Amino acid sequence: MTTIANLELLETYYEVISRKLLDKFSMGYTKETNSGVFVPSSLNIIHQAFIHLIDTGVIDKNKPFLDAGCGDGRIVALASSLGIPAWGLESDEELVALAKHNLINLKALGVIKESAAIIHRGNFCDDKSYTNMDHQFSDFGTIYNYDNNAGLLASKIAKEAKPKTVYLLYSGDEIKEEFRGLVFMYDLDLVSNSINTSAALEIPQGFVRVYAKE
Repeated sequence: MTTIANLELLETYYEVISRKLLDKFSMGYTKETNSGVFVPSSLNIIHQAFIHLIDTGVIDKNKPFLDAGCGDGRIVALASSLGIPAWGLESDEELVALAKHNLINLKALGVIKESAAIIHRGNFCDDKSYTNMDHQFSDFGTIYNYDNNAGLLASKIAKEAKPKTVYLLYSGDEIKEEFRGLVFMYDLDLVSNSINTSAALEIPQGFVRVYAKE
């Protein structure tokens, strides 16, 4: 398991990065791309969700993790720091470069050690993206998305993923989505308890909805 010190290091690292880039992106530390809007996930909230889901056996740490629309790579880094081999797909060239740079730095800092943490450029609904990764979509045991084309991704999971594949949808919306072919397991209503000031750049409360392929 990642230590609290590692989580704090991750939060601090991404706070520094996000503040440096506030003026670079026209929308602050968010970015409109050709497939949606990048909004940074709260590391603290997703860490809470991961710990619960690993402890309860919902997430299998031995199965590859996919962040579909990985932005700056923070959730890939978090999953890897927890010992889960993690891949990220991002369509925006600038964000891909940023995510790769961040993972190099986090490896140098020792936050990411033995588990894979790999970023690829591509559209998570396009089969060619997985060919370029030397993977099949069905290889992934857990798939994460921050409410970006969530319905399209859910449909792909229902059609192509293996049974019991877990779909984690992070949302600020209280309305629960229903997806054909996926079973809704439960909703984690979480509040960030971070002492890091990066909370000012993130949504401090969110819903992590847990679905599974039938």
